[in-house]
Amino acid sequence: MKTKMFGLYGIAVALAAVFLVSGSVMAAQIISKVEDASVALRVKNGYDTTLTWVITGGGMTNTITAGAVAQTIIASGSGTNDTIVLLAASASALTNASGTTSLTVNAEPSLAADSTNAELLDGTYTAAAGEWLELLWDTSTHLSMDLYFPSRTYQTGVSAYILDKVKALPTGTGDVTASIYKDGTLIAQKVVTSPVYVLSVTNTVNTSVATVNLDWELDMPFTGKDAVIVRAARATTLTAGVISATIPNR
Repeated sequence: MKTKMFGLYGIAVALAAVFLVSGSVMAAQIISKVEDASVALRVKNGYDTTLTWVITGGGMTNTITAGAVAQTIIASGSGTNDTIVLLAASASALTNASGTTSLTVNAEPSLAADSTNAELLDGTYTAAAGEWLELLWDTSTHLSMDLYFPSRTYQTGVSAYILDKVKALPTGTGDVTASIYKDGTLIAQKVVTSPVYVLSVTNTVNTSVATVNLDWELDMPFTGKDAVIVRAARATTLTAGVISATIPNR
């Protein structure tokens, strides 16, 4: 299990659908994530002291200091804090010594049923007062790389945009399933069978090839009202790679 340290985070979301105030348009943008960089859960610190969230066991143990009070959230794997929606609910209920709840939890980057029982990236995540921290997925156990486009609920000024294409090189084994979700609902999907078998240079024996270069043309419009997740998953293993999406000029 990998362990990392994560410093203070602002709302670092790359959404390419916002126009300049002058009326000119932004250039086409490419939004991308590599392994161990996809956001699982976002938490805003509403207290006046530093928020610290330590993940061990891939999310099975979450040691959180919020409002200067240390608390623990355990994911049991039996329906206790073992999905994103359950973990988010427990995090939202955390209080300081006076019983005040002051954490804003944004579960939009993931699906409600995504498992948090050994799939989160171990590490120490921190946020200063008024700032956000972002818990990340461990790619090797989550088995997907994700892009998150926020709704207007959590990102002001989101305009309409077009998702033009998705590219990915998810290094691993098993079929690749590329999916697009709007407000948590699957709206498009593409499956690439892996491995494929090709003749060797001598044309005498078949060679198994597990590499998948996903290139998905979409031209899919979104209003910006709802959150969108773009996901590239492998069925068996996923060790490294990159996923990207292109937002064209408007």
